[in-house]
Amino acid sequence: MRGIIPQDGFTLVELMVTIVVMTIITMTAAPSMSNLLESKRLDENQRDLINTLSEAKSQAILGRQDVSINLNSTASNSPTSLNWKTTSNNTLELKNIAADGTQSSLTATTLTFNANGVVSNITQDTLLSICNSKINKKKILILTKLGTLIFKAEETC
Repeated sequence: MRGIIPQDGFTLVELMVTIVVMTIITMTAAPSMSNLLESKRLDENQRDLINTLSEAKSQAILGRQDVSINLNSTASNSPTSLNWKTTSNNTLELKNIAADGTQSSLTATTLTFNANGVVSNITQDTLLSICNSKINKKKILILTKLGTLIFKAEETC
């Protein structure tokens, strides 16, 4: 009688167990990966807004002319008019901040920097918040009347 000859490779059962384990690992990682991507989109959207505000202020000072930013606009940019739009799942909210710290809604969709780099169409500091509804996180910036940006801590929407 002959003995069993050893064979190289895996049995069908070993392969099936491996596939099941990999599927479970993948399914647990997928939601956190989705949240990570949304968080990166929110960060990118905030950076884009900061860059647009900085560019408008710089162009206004260098060109000695008013430069406006149209918020939530996809029109093409010009030397005196820049456009910025939120990405998917993100919304922008603007509020005036009074000297006593109270906030009131602001309906303006345009911010204008004059030749001195001052925001000419706001009377108080303005809070700009970008909220991502999918991950319930909000990035907050404060734009002062003098055109300076102040970064606030991340909050929930």
